[in-house]
Amino acid sequence: MFTPWVRFFFWVYLFFLVCVAGTVTNPADPDLWHRLAVGEFLWKTGHFPPGDAFSYLFDYKQVADHEWGCALLFYGLWQWGEGTAIVATKLVTLGVTLALVIWAGMHDRRPTAWTAAFYALVLLALLPSFQSTVRCMVFTHILFALWVCWFQRERRGRPVPTFLYVLTMIVWANLHGGFVVGLGWLFIVTVLEGLYHGAWKKWAVRFALCALATLLNPFGWQLWIATGRALVTTRRGFNEWAPVPWIADPHLYLGYELLFLGVLVALAIQIYRKGWKRIDQRGVILIGFFMVLAMMAARHTSLFAVVAGALVPGTFPLKWPYDLRRRPLRNLVAVGVNFSLVVVPLFTALIVLPVSAGLTLELPHIACPVDAVAYLQRQNIRGNLLVPFNYGSYALWELRGKMRVSMDGRYDLVYRTETYQRVDDFFSAKGDWPRLLATPAPDAILVPRSADVYFKLRNEPGWTEAWRDPWDAVFLPR
Repeated sequence: MFTPWVRFFFWVYLFFLVCVAGTVTNPADPDLWHRLAVGEFLWKTGHFPPGDAFSYLFDYKQVADHEWGCALLFYGLWQWGEGTAIVATKLVTLGVTLALVIWAGMHDRRPTAWTAAFYALVLLALLPSFQSTVRCMVFTHILFALWVCWFQRERRGRPVPTFLYVLTMIVWANLHGGFVVGLGWLFIVTVLEGLYHGAWKKWAVRFALCALATLLNPFGWQLWIATGRALVTTRRGFNEWAPVPWIADPHLYLGYELLFLGVLVALAIQIYRKGWKRIDQRGVILIGFFMVLAMMAARHTSLFAVVAGALVPGTFPLKWPYDLRRRPLRNLVAVGVNFSLVVVPLFTALIVLPVSAGLTLELPHIACPVDAVAYLQRQNIRGNLLVPFNYGSYALWELRGKMRVSMDGRYDLVYRTETYQRVDDFFSAKGDWPRLLATPAPDAILVPRSADVYFKLRNEPGWTEAWRDPWDAVFLPR
C-alpha cells in the first residue's frame, strides 16, 4: 500500500542528488566556445565555416563537422540565456540520462534503500562526463541510455519498433560522433543473439538500417571519413582518453571506481552461487564488455555506468535476503544499514548544497584566459594569435572576426596530429620551437606564464612582453 509513496520519494531523492551533484561546480567546458562559434557562423550565414575561418594553422579546409547539430543547439541556448541556459541544460541532460538508466534497470521493481544507494553510485559514476558545462557527448549518453532501455524493454516481452532506432540514429549522427557507440551496441547485441540462438536477424536489420541512416546528414560519406579520422587520432596528453588513474587521482572517478568494484564483486558472488548456466549470461557479457572498455579510457567510464545501471538490478537482487526477517538481531542490523545507505548521500548533499555554484557559469583560468583576451580586444589587435590548445577555443569565440587562432579544440576535425604536436612543442619549448614564430608569423602570442616557452620568449629578439597577469602574458612584435 505504500509503494506509490516509496516510488515518489525514491525519485525525489535521486533528482535532489542530481541537482546538487550537477552544480557543485560549473566550469565552462573548453569545447563549448568553438561550438558556439560554429553555431553562430551557421546560424547567420546558412553554411558551414571552412577550416580557415577561425584558425590559421588549419590542415583541412572542408570540415565535415559531426557535432554541427550541437553547435546550433548550444548557440540557440546561449542566445536565450547565455551561461545560465547552458548550465541548466547540463542538469536536464544528466537527469534524463539517469532516469532512462533507472527505468531500464528497475522496471516494476519496488524501490529499496539498496537501489537508492546503487543509483546514487551510478550518478557519481556518470558525473565526470557531466562535470563541466554541457558537452556534445551528453547526447550520446542520453541516446545510448535510451537504446539500452529499449533493449531491456524487449527482453521483458515488450517490442520496440525498428523505425524508432532509425529515427534516433539520424538525430544521433547529426549531434555527436559517438553515434558509433550506438552502432557498436547493435553489433554486439546481434552477435550475442546469434550465439544464443535469439532474434539475431532483427538486430542485424537494425544495425544495417541504422548504419545507412547515418548518411542522412549534410556531409554524406564525408561524415564517416571525419569520424573515422577522429577515432584513430592519437590522443597522447589527453587525460580523459587515458586509463583511469586509480591511485594518483582517485577523487574525480571515485564513483566509477566504487561502482566497478561493487559490480565485479556482485557478479563474482552470483556466478559462484548460481553457476554460469543459471545466470543472465547475455547481461553479464555486456556488463563485462563495457567494464573492459572503461578500463581502456576514462572517457568510457560513463558508458559502463549506463550499462551497469540498466543490467545489474536484473542480475543481482538489490535487497536483503528474506531470512533476515526471521532473525531479529540481523533484521536490526539490516535496518541500520538501510538507514545509512539513504542518509549518508543525502547528508553529504546537504553539506555541499550551500557552496554549490548553482546555475552560474564558471570560467577557470586554465582554459579561459579572460583578462588576456580582454587586453587583445582593448588594443584592437588583429591577425593571427599563437595560443596553446587549452586556450584556443575561448580565444576563438571572443576574438572571432578579429583574430584567428593557431589551435583549438577541434583537433580531430581541422588539424592533423602533427600540427597539434607543433603547437604543443612550441609552448613546451621543445625541438625547433622558434619555427612557429616565422612560418607563418603570428601577430600576437598568448602564453601561460607556467609554460616553458615563457622565459625564452622574454629573451627572444623581435618580441616584447606587452601585458601579463599572475597566469598569462601577451607578447607582441617589437
